Amino acid sequence: MVFIAESITTFYDKEQDRLSLIFCGKDKKQLLGLMTRQFLKNILKQLPRWLSQQYPNFKIRTAEQEWEINCLEHQISQQKITVTYSKIQPNNEIESFLINTINLSKKHSGNYNPKIKLEFLDASNTVKIFLMLELAQLHKLIGEILKQVKVWDIDNPWQNKNIASFLSDANEKTIH
Repeated sequence: MVFIAESITTFYDKEQDRLSLIFCGKDKKQLLGLMTRQFLKNILKQLPRWLSQQYPNFKIRTAEQEWEINCLEHQISQQKITVTYSKIQPNNEIESFLINTINLSKKHSGNYNPKIKLEFLDASNTVKIFLMLELAQLHKLIGEILKQVKVWDIDNPWQNKNIASFLSDANEKTIH
């Protein structure tokens, strides 16, 4: 089955300990994809590097500089892209499948901001869901997913853990 999704809704299913992705098509048909913790961890290990390879900059940068730029892009997208929040009532009538593979590819659309095609597959490749997103939308989706699964031990790959926070008091002294 091939399904073209126009929107996606995420929520954490506490009973199943799974991330649930509801894909909605043009005709309002819905499919439910379930993602495991380990699968998400594996995706997040590879995604930042893949994205930096798809959107190379003209100037040569060190890996650290590239990582910092990616962190900024991720943070900006979290503020720039809006999402709609609402309560989800899981519907047992929605066909569901376990997400086994996510293929990513960059699609040129003739403008400066190419789209990323996500292809969600089950283990037997019988369910194929396609979703097209801009880079900022993908960052926002990952940010929203990380909010949903905050009970899992998953780190945001675009968050710097080595930055010390600074506070200043009335005397303009820096406090660590």
